[in-house]
Amino acid sequence: MIGETRQTARIRELDGVRGVAITLVVVFHSFYYAPPAGHHPAGLVRGAFVFLERFFAAGWTGVDLFFVLSGFLIGGILLDVRESPNYFKTFYLRRFYRIIPVYYVWIAMYVLVTTVLGQFLVGARTAAVMFLFLQNFGIPYPSLLADAWLLPAWSLAVEEQFYLIAPLLIHLVSRRKLYALLGLAILAAPLLRMWVRYHFPQSTASLSLAYTLMPCRADSLAVGILAALLWRNKSFREWLDGHSYFLAALTGLFLLGMAALVAWSPADDSLPMQSVGYTWIAAFYGLVIMSALAQPTWPIAVIARFRWLGEIGRVSYCLYLIHDAVRIGGGFLLKSLRPNAPSWELVATNAGAAVISYLIARVSWFYFEHPLLRHGHEFKY
Repeated sequence: MIGETRQTARIRELDGVRGVAITLVVVFHSFYYAPPAGHHPAGLVRGAFVFLERFFAAGWTGVDLFFVLSGFLIGGILLDVRESPNYFKTFYLRRFYRIIPVYYVWIAMYVLVTTVLGQFLVGARTAAVMFLFLQNFGIPYPSLLADAWLLPAWSLAVEEQFYLIAPLLIHLVSRRKLYALLGLAILAAPLLRMWVRYHFPQSTASLSLAYTLMPCRADSLAVGILAALLWRNKSFREWLDGHSYFLAALTGLFLLGMAALVAWSPADDSLPMQSVGYTWIAAFYGLVIMSALAQPTWPIAVIARFRWLGEIGRVSYCLYLIHDAVRIGGGFLLKSLRPNAPSWELVATNAGAAVISYLIARVSWFYFEHPLLRHGHEFKY
């Protein structure tokens, strides 16, 4: 999720988009409690929170934004260096330093905790699956601790599997054929999701296979690569400069469609979402990225340049990994100390957990991740 080329590196708007993605995910996990449609609690504050909570229902789509952004950045990197003699070696070494150390440290900490709790074998078996990035294959987590600690990492498995395919694909296929191949992936993903949905129904795993399997999410990644291709097409950029109204109208149209999906069927495992919803959301986020880059005066670009969003985006990797475990740990502590705590205390605890998660992620960035990232960039294309 980190830009590495002259065209995409350190573009403030992309840092801000990444910040939006992680904010959506953290808000969803921290403040969405799935209120039923007819739930109207007494009191102005409680009623206002439930009303606001319905807007949080779409927070899970922050992962989809991560996928589209990853496709845009990684696809862009690979397109820019596809003729490099160190194409594969440099790409995988840089990905290793960016992804693996933090991820494996987090897994090792889980094994350590389970060992202290006398559950070493359970922790070791789960860690072996995580070590190989196979956690998106519908494998159930053995405990609440494992679910809290490791569940968010399913999307990392999707991205790592994407990294196995994308470099080879972009290296071997011409740009013209790549357009067709990406279009085919975008069209095929919803059909594959429907096949998986009805042949592999929800198991004991926390998330459905139609949601977590990499081929089922290929449309989001392909939309990102397609946006990277178009952004590097000089003719398209010139046309876009003269037809900004078209980009605005298309983005607005997809925004309306996304609002309808969220209002009527916000759950990630609902039929509308798993059929065409994921693809629609991916297209909307692709248009958001294009708008932020192509029209610097538009509200999308202005918001994406907010400094605080860029800061959150910078530390988003560690924050994404740890935030749910910190949140659930805080909730468990609250219930242990105050079994009958009012609901507002849970909300306040979750807010505090989000702040603590950010502070941990910031320390991780400055003292662990950034030095590793610099070391990775010593390998040149």
